[in-house]
Order: sequence, then C-alpha cells, then structure tokens
Amino acid sequence: MRVSALSAGVQAIEGSSWQLTANLYQPEDKQSGTVLFCLPGGSATRDYFDLGTVDEFDFSFVSRMTQLGHTLIVMDHPGIATNPLPTNHPFLTPRQSASYLASACQLLLDDGRLRDKKAVGLGHSMGGMILVLMQARSNLFSQVALLGSSARGLDWGLDDHEKTYIGMPDAVEIDLEELVLRKFKAPFPMVASGPSGKSITFGGHNAELTQRLRDVSTNLFAAGGMMSMIRGSFAPEAAAIDVPMFFAFGDHDIGAPPDEVPIDFTGSPRVETHVLEDTGHNNFAFPSIADLCIKLDQWVGS
Repeated sequence: MRVSALSAGVQAIEGSSWQLTANLYQPEDKQSGTVLFCLPGGSATRDYFDLGTVDEFDFSFVSRMTQLGHTLIVMDHPGIATNPLPTNHPFLTPRQSASYLASACQLLLDDGRLRDKKAVGLGHSMGGMILVLMQARSNLFSQVALLGSSARGLDWGLDDHEKTYIGMPDAVEIDLEELVLRKFKAPFPMVASGPSGKSITFGGHNAELTQRLRDVSTNLFAAGGMMSMIRGSFAPEAAAIDVPMFFAFGDHDIGAPPDEVPIDFTGSPRVETHVLEDTGHNNFAFPSIADLCIKLDQWVGS
C-alpha cells in the first residue's frame, strides 16, 4: 500500500484557520472505487488502524483493506495527537468536533485522487458516535460502519447523578462541560497506562497485541467519552441516519447486546450486525480481524 499525508484547513474560532491532518492509504494494485473515512475510539490515535504483524499474522486494518482494493483516510480526533486544538480554544463538544471533522472530510474527499470514489464512514467505539454526528449533520457517506459502538450507552459506567441525563440529549449538551470536569477532571486527561490486558474485553489477543494497544493510546477526548456513555445523548442524530449501516462487536465487547443496537437507528433502510468470536472491545487486536475485513468488504460492495 502507499501512504501519504493529507491536510485540510477548517474554520476554528474567531475566523482563524485550523489544519486537520490525516493519513491516506491507497492500494498498490486493484481499486475498489471506495474510500473509507476512519475514526479511532477514545484514548486511541489513528495508529489503532495499523497494529502491524504479530507472529506472521496481519493485525493491520489498513493493510488488509487496501489489499482488498479500498482506499482509507485515517484521522485523529480534534484535540488529540496530530490534531491539537488551537491555542485558547474553548471547551470542545462532540458536536463541534463532528462539525470540524465533517468540514475537513469534505475537503479531503474533493482531492483529485478521491473525488470519484464512494465514501463510507467507519468509526470504532467513541469514534462511531462522532461519525454518527458527522453523518447526521453533513450526509457525507453512502454507508456507515460502527465497530464496538452503538447509541445504547454504558449504563454501568455512570454514577447516579450521570444516570439522570439518560434520554435527555438537550440537557447533556447544556451540562456537558460540568459533567466532564466532574468525572474526568480535565477535557483531555491522559490515560495512565492504556489497556491492562487483565481481560479479553479491554486487552488484545496476547501480551504483544495488548502492548501495541498501549503504544497507540493517547489522551482521552473526555467530552466524547462522556457523551457516548449516556444512553440517548445523541438519539436525534442516530435516528436521522438514512443510509445502510454495518455493526460489528466482539463476543466479549462492552455495551448493549448486539440485537438491541438497531433500536436507535430507525431511519436506516438496512442494518447488518455481526458478532466476532473470541474478541474483545479492541477488535483489530484479535485474529477475527480477518473475518471482519472480509465481511466489511462484502458489505461495502453489496
């Protein structure tokens, strides 16, 4: 595959321009005619999509998908890693972040190498929520794929006060900064050590894959994490998605049972759900990535 850098200037605060960067991965040979715009989950950089080879097995999502002929744009969230916030930027909400990303994505898709390709959005965990916000706002993608991600929230991760916001998207938006600082103490707290590896749910297939997950860990976009944990916090956007959707979860994943996930996406004409065997939340760090990529390839072309 060929790897190159992309950048897009978007309007930030007080009319200033802000450059968001991404990696572009292109196939060496066959071209599918599809470009995947990919966002990682909370506390992960864009390198989550390229975990490399372990014991001669390819755990790189970008490697596998480019071999299948797809082009990928892989981007860090605003405020994270290669896309730090402009100086003195106010508290960043997920909807503001999605607006920045949608503007940048539109500019990137206008690149001559990508202009004629079908655009598909793909997000892991919190990145899936941000992708839903992007799609509801801008309708950039003809298909949307969410991995380890839904609109069902994580009730078990909320305290009694936070649970009072379930099903109240307007209240969440108004009080989000207060909720974030109360729980996380900072808008972009540093994750101490990354995945512990003590369970299949939060680690990788083996110690080396768990270490690679730690290596691609970074500060958490806490507002995104908080909002994705509160069930119903982005219900209007979820219901507004009117394109085919693909969901994949590990059988040791977090969140609601997979069969409940389509409840929130009533506008989608077709929902496809898959459960990956012997797989935790970080599904690229397990051998099931091979099956996942085949299923995604078939769905994109369907």
